[in-house]
Amino acid sequence: MRHRLGYLCPLVFVRLLFPAEANSSSPKQLDGSSNHEIVDQVPFELRDGHLIILKGALPGLDRKVNILIDTGATTTFVNRELARRVGLRTLPNMGIKSAAFGSPVKVERVVVRELQLGRRLITRSCLAADLPWNDIDIVAGLDILRATSLTIDYEGSNLVFGARSRNEASVVLEDAEGLLVVPSTIGGQTVRLAVDTGAHSTVIYQKSAGGWGRQARGEKQVLLAHSGGRVPARQITVPDLRIGNRVISHPTVVILEAGSGKSRLDGFLATVALGSKRIHFDFERKALSLDSSDSE
Repeated sequence: MRHRLGYLCPLVFVRLLFPAEANSSSPKQLDGSSNHEIVDQVPFELRDGHLIILKGALPGLDRKVNILIDTGATTTFVNRELARRVGLRTLPNMGIKSAAFGSPVKVERVVVRELQLGRRLITRSCLAADLPWNDIDIVAGLDILRATSLTIDYEGSNLVFGARSRNEASVVLEDAEGLLVVPSTIGGQTVRLAVDTGAHSTVIYQKSAGGWGRQARGEKQVLLAHSGGRVPARQITVPDLRIGNRVISHPTVVILEAGSGKSRLDGFLATVALGSKRIHFDFERKALSLDSSDSE
């Protein structure tokens, strides 16, 4: 029997080139200034236990837009139907390559102007696609999120832009394939995992599953959903997962049987699975900080 899991970083494998003039690298505030250090707190809904959804605004739309915060996406996506409804300008093809676990994903290049995210107004080129959720309008990827530091306050259900971390302990964030990668250890083996706020479960590619796989317990077959369909996977419980000085005992991970192509990554780290009160991304220092939960 196979069990269905939540969506995994559904649009993460998109690689594209954007013309610089189509993007605003310094998001403006509503008063017209462009200060990266302004602290901006926005409430969010944690849907299905892992999806971070907040409200935004888009010119030409008479309702709020639902924005998914996804560090597992290299670029920002707009629901194709919404893009057509508000008349977003379509750009000519400039070398888009789109795939998810080998499955092609049809995309179009569009320009989003003055998307309101908290106190910021964002204009940039992104992609229009058929998103796998009925009521999510925009997936905010790293192209937008990297503009300022980011704190996910799971305890208070707030997203904070521009704040400094209150936790001195941090791990180094590496850049790989447009994603944020942290060295982690599972069962004594080092793996490089992309930090993914949109993932339901931590996922390891089969090629990277070492001897710790033999120490696993509670194995069951699952189907992992993504934008290109579903792929078979194995869900197991491993002895431990270490990130910096943080140790998580007996976490559940998913071993993805599908190939990862030429990716240098070993998998994806679901932030919600860390059990942290707060997670802080310092993009300038390339550091990730975790505030421990009371249950540790």
